[in-house]
Amino acid sequence: MTLELYNFSQSTCSLKVRLQLAEKNIDWIDKRLVSSDNEHLSDWYLKLNPNGVVPLLMHNGKPIYESAAILEYLEDKFTEKKFRPVDPYLCSQLRAWLIFVDVWPAPAIRTPSFHFGGLLEKFKKMSDEKFNELKEKRPLKKEFYNSFDKNLGFSEKDLFTSFSILDRTFVRMEYLLREFGGPWLMGKDYTIGDMAILPTIDRIEDLGLDDLWNERFEGVKQWLQKAQARPATKVAFYENSRLSEQFPKLNLGKGANSAIVKKYLETEAFSK
Repeated sequence: MTLELYNFSQSTCSLKVRLQLAEKNIDWIDKRLVSSDNEHLSDWYLKLNPNGVVPLLMHNGKPIYESAAILEYLEDKFTEKKFRPVDPYLCSQLRAWLIFVDVWPAPAIRTPSFHFGGLLEKFKKMSDEKFNELKEKRPLKKEFYNSFDKNLGFSEKDLFTSFSILDRTFVRMEYLLREFGGPWLMGKDYTIGDMAILPTIDRIEDLGLDDLWNERFEGVKQWLQKAQARPATKVAFYENSRLSEQFPKLNLGKGANSAIVKKYLETEAFSK
């Protein structure tokens, strides 16, 4: 059996799958790509994954892509350790949550990640011609790249919109923790539902935006601490998996961007 994972070290979607592989203690080959090399836009990669994104799992020569699909595939294929509920109702709630994650927080986290997380520094050094060339090669994210200034990033309005979407995520997480009794989103057992959102919540903290939940969502705060303490989490988040490690000069980390969070919260309170 050959299991290979094409991934970026910092990619939240790659981290979802690395978390699961670590939790299941599955042996795999790390086909780590460097995002700045743009190998995921190369012809050879696009033949394997026409979406042109990471992660991509190769199992015995067959490609599986999109992180949620990979999580489900690994649950079906490697059943010694299970991270999906057996109960049909709980399983339906898990799958509804996985869809929610893909539709709302997964796209929303891109905005602050690009703006605060060092990617602007990369784009600033790139010529307009090169930037436009790579943008046109992207099968799925061309519109997203058209939505920001490669030298200035996103507007405050765009950032606040992403914060609002992430707020919905915290509300939904609090609901799940109450509904199923915690300490995990689907109740007493840690599942791929927790793995699916952990990289996004960790990213928010790493960008210094953790005041989005610190005083308002105690359940999310405690859940994150428990999830980060798991041994498999420490394996999946290896050195340089976080943007604060990749771009130390930006001085990211807890509370680093609390000022804009405060402004957002004041704006939200005023608008209501």
